[in-house]
Amino acid sequence: MKKIFLFCLLLLGGLSTSAWASCSFDSGYMTSQLSMSLPATISVPADATPGTELWSSGWVAASGNNITCNSNGSVSGVLAAGIGAAVPGFTNSSGYPSVFKTNIEGIGISVYWCNYNSCNPNYNNVTPIPSLAWSVTGVQYPLKNSWWVRLVKTGPILNGGQLQVSGTSTVSYQNLAVARLTFSGATAVTSRACEINPDSQSITVPLPTVLRTDFPSGLGVLADNGKARAFSINMQCDSGVKIWYRVDGASSGNNVLDNATGAGMASGVGVQLFYGDASSTQVLPLATKQLRGSTGSATLPVSIPLAAKYYKTASTVTGGQVAVTATFTLTYE
Repeated sequence: MKKIFLFCLLLLGGLSTSAWASCSFDSGYMTSQLSMSLPATISVPADATPGTELWSSGWVAASGNNITCNSNGSVSGVLAAGIGAAVPGFTNSSGYPSVFKTNIEGIGISVYWCNYNSCNPNYNNVTPIPSLAWSVTGVQYPLKNSWWVRLVKTGPILNGGQLQVSGTSTVSYQNLAVARLTFSGATAVTSRACEINPDSQSITVPLPTVLRTDFPSGLGVLADNGKARAFSINMQCDSGVKIWYRVDGASSGNNVLDNATGAGMASGVGVQLFYGDASSTQVLPLATKQLRGSTGSATLPVSIPLAAKYYKTASTVTGGQVAVTATFTLTYE
């Protein structure tokens, strides 16, 4: 007769407490929460260079908390879902990406966190929260929790509208979220400015060759409009902008730009500028602020038409090269 024995095998085991290594809040403490208000409006100059700070909160203190960790680990940070990828070319002194995209093209955001009473006043030496990787050991941490947020121009503002950051930025010690930052409100991005087009930032106007006999018997402008040259200063302006401009240059009088001196240069001749085309008789005063006018209700190109004409400045004209230099200054409000 066969006997069958049945065995019930019970395996008992355990996990080392180190496998559950973590950080936890001390009694009476919880995650620090801070809601930061974005500025209601930001006016961005179109000619401001990338890297220009548009707004800064400075260090803003949040509630502190005490935590205890029972093993080694690290600190980490996560940006809010409404913040995009890092903007190339913007790093802090340690090489960490420091400016990140917002929903407005041309405006970036930086977010920093500090766990001390005295936080570094130089944001360039503070680690942005996506790059946090500080070491954590099995000790108690009394955290102070402060946040610093900056808005930075990163390039041309291709569209305005409402800048808004959704979601929550979080800093964690190992598995424990110790601090959270959310943004309230939205920022109306406006711009009242003009930006000179690349083709007008440095202009060379080639005047035609003329003969001494082309000039009048007395002093004055060469009347042959075929010997003049028209050019324009072009820019892109926002709506509702009032525009002034001014032209400066070396002049001995009569709003005439002096010719350069030296070997090979003509004498007794300069260049006078006129507002309009080559047929214009409206002399452009030098070193004088001129009102161009105001733009309308839409962003649009603006052009300042000018013409350059030879001007006889002395009774005797000698042959040679003519080269004058003028500086254009644009102001707006």
